[in-house]
Amino acid sequence: MFIGDSLSLNIWQSLICMLHAAVPNSRIIKQGLNNNTISAVTFQDYKISVMVFHSLYLVDVDEERIGRVLKLNSMRNGDHWTNNDVLVFNTWLWWYRRGLKQQWDYVNDEGRITKDIDRMTAFRTALTTWAKWVDSDVDTNRTKVIFQGISPSHYNGTEWNEPGVRNCFKEMEPFNGSSAYPVGLPEAAYVVKDVISNIKKPVHLLDITALSQLRKDAHPSSYNAFKGMDCTHWCVAGLTDTWNQLLYAALLS
Repeated sequence: MFIGDSLSLNIWQSLICMLHAAVPNSRIIKQGLNNNTISAVTFQDYKISVMVFHSLYLVDVDEERIGRVLKLNSMRNGDHWTNNDVLVFNTWLWWYRRGLKQQWDYVNDEGRITKDIDRMTAFRTALTTWAKWVDSDVDTNRTKVIFQGISPSHYNGTEWNEPGVRNCFKEMEPFNGSSAYPVGLPEAAYVVKDVISNIKKPVHLLDITALSQLRKDAHPSSYNAFKGMDCTHWCVAGLTDTWNQLLYAALLS
């Protein structure tokens, strides 16, 4: 099961396509489960289901009298996750969104309710809640836990030595990987590594950030369903297939 936002959907779609290409004649069932918060594709001949659970923040967002409350210390959906053989978590994309795209009105941190909070602090706190849940609730003898690393976007050409470029449109070549990516890793990537390093149970980081930074050419750009400029998600087939190759290696290790 993949748990996270649309970038979890991105890697899930890639894996489904790769598995279907490997066994094109397998009988397949697609289902929406748990009020459609879970999408599941089952390869019946192999008795394997590959699922994605939609969660923007991993922690809870509850409708209360004052509005939508982001609860940094609460993660009730874990009951839907623990019975799977592999769990691949992801969150980051929505933490800095504001205005109409922000999916909460207030933040609850240890019972203290505020209108806003430093977003990186909130991200770290939520990841720490997830980490504590892994240590307390997941039997890692039967369930492998993986965190899908921070996926970069490409909206600022200065990051890849092309000042004035504002998105990935017409980008046809990867950044030259013979040198380091100019801006280095995003701060969120270091937060993820730090939180994972303090988990007592084994958790594998699918460390996709640096290799994905090089792929400014791998986004849908203007070729997408919502007719906007998408330099956040990735083409399928494409870079997410490489993520899944790394996932495959992690599962075999």
